[in-house]
Amino acid sequence: MIPAVTVEGALQELKAPFSKYILGTEQVSLKACGGRVLAEPVVAQMNYPPFRRSAMDGIAVAFQEGVNTYTIIDTIGAGETFQGTLAKGQGIAIMTGAMIPDTADTVIVKEALVEIDANHVRVAGKIQQGQHILLEGEDVQAGEVLAATGTRLAPGHMALLASQGVQTVCVYRKPRVLLLTTGREVVDVSDAVQAGQIYNSNRYLFQGALESLEVEVAVVAHLSDALDALESNCQKVLQLLDANGPIDMIISTGGVSVGDFDTMPQLYEQLGARTLYRRLQMRPGAASFGGCIERDGHITWCMGLSGNPTAALNQFYILVAPILRSLSVGTESRTPWISCYLGESIDRKHPCDRYYQGSLQYEEGKCWFYPNFAMTSGGIKSIATAEGLVKVAKNSDVMKQGNLVEVLLFSK
Repeated sequence: MIPAVTVEGALQELKAPFSKYILGTEQVSLKACGGRVLAEPVVAQMNYPPFRRSAMDGIAVAFQEGVNTYTIIDTIGAGETFQGTLAKGQGIAIMTGAMIPDTADTVIVKEALVEIDANHVRVAGKIQQGQHILLEGEDVQAGEVLAATGTRLAPGHMALLASQGVQTVCVYRKPRVLLLTTGREVVDVSDAVQAGQIYNSNRYLFQGALESLEVEVAVVAHLSDALDALESNCQKVLQLLDANGPIDMIISTGGVSVGDFDTMPQLYEQLGARTLYRRLQMRPGAASFGGCIERDGHITWCMGLSGNPTAALNQFYILVAPILRSLSVGTESRTPWISCYLGESIDRKHPCDRYYQGSLQYEEGKCWFYPNFAMTSGGIKSIATAEGLVKVAKNSDVMKQGNLVEVLLFSK
C-alpha cells in the first residue's frame, strides 16, 4: 500500500509537471475578456487623454494677468471643438471633458464666475494659469504597458483597454475539465429516488465551484461503481476525452477509498495515469487520488476526490483549486489564505492535520472565522454556509478564541 502523504507533499507532486506544461492562448473580444488572464502585455498605442481636456464646467480663456472680465463668444460641449481664435478678454463656455482650444490655456470654473449680462462674465477670485486642464498624455503615455502578462482582467482593466480602442486581447485558454461523479446509489435531480438512493449533489457542488474559478467544464458524466463496470467505465472516459479534448484535468468524486467498489484509482491507472499519491494525511479527506497522464506533449491532471461532500470540498480547495489557478495564469499561483481572528476555541486534539470549514463575520473592523463543529464528512447542510477553512495541525494545543489564524478562502 502506498503510504499517506502530507497535503504539502501532495501539492509538490501535483505542481511538478508545470515545468513541462504550456497552456494554449486565444484571442477574445474585449467584451468577453472579464476574468480572463493576459498571455501577453497590452501596450498603449496613444496618449490618454488624447488631447487637452477641461476638467470642469466653466470658461476656457488665454490667461492674462489682471484681466478678470471676459466676453463669451461661443459654447462647446464634450465631443465638440472650437475652430476660432481667442482674443484678449475673450472666452468660450466649455463643459467637462471638452477639448481645450489651441489658443486657451486656463479654465475658470463656473462657480467662480459672476454673470454681467448674457455675453459677459466677471471672475470673482484669483485665477491660476493652467488651472483645471487635463493635459494630453497626463494619465497614459503611448508605449506604456497598460496590463502585464498574467493580469486577471477586472472591469477597470477593460475600461482602460477600451480607452485605447482595444478590441481583442490575447489570453490564456481556460483550463478544461472533465467532471465525473460515481456511485450506483446516486441519481440525477431529474429522476425519482428509490430506496437506498440519493440525489447527485456533488455534480452541482463542483460544477459551480469550477465555474467560479473561470474554468471550462467541458463535460459532466456519471459512472457506475459496480465491480464489473471498470472496463466499460474506462472506455466511456476514453471516448469523452477523445470527443472533448484537450482536457487539462479530470476530477471525480467517490470511489477512492479502500472498499470493494472503490475502483477509481484503477481506472485512472488504466487511462495511463502515473500515480502521485493514494491517501492524504488530513481529516476529513484522507481518501484521495492524485495522478498525471502525459500523452503527446499534453498533461492531464487526475484528481480523485472523496464522495463525501465536506471531505471532497476540503480536497478541492486545498489541492485542486491551486492547480487550476496556476493553469489559468500560465504559472504557479498563490493560494488565497487570509488572517482572521478565531471566533470560537478549537480544543480538539487529533493525530492528523484537521481542516474545519466555517464562516466569516466582520465585527468592529476585524474579520472573524467561526468553525462549524457540526460538520461531518458526509454532511451536506454545513457546506451551504462554508466560506473557508482553517487548518489545525496534528497534536496541536488549544487554538483559543481571539487567536489570529490563517483561513483558506473558498471564493477567488
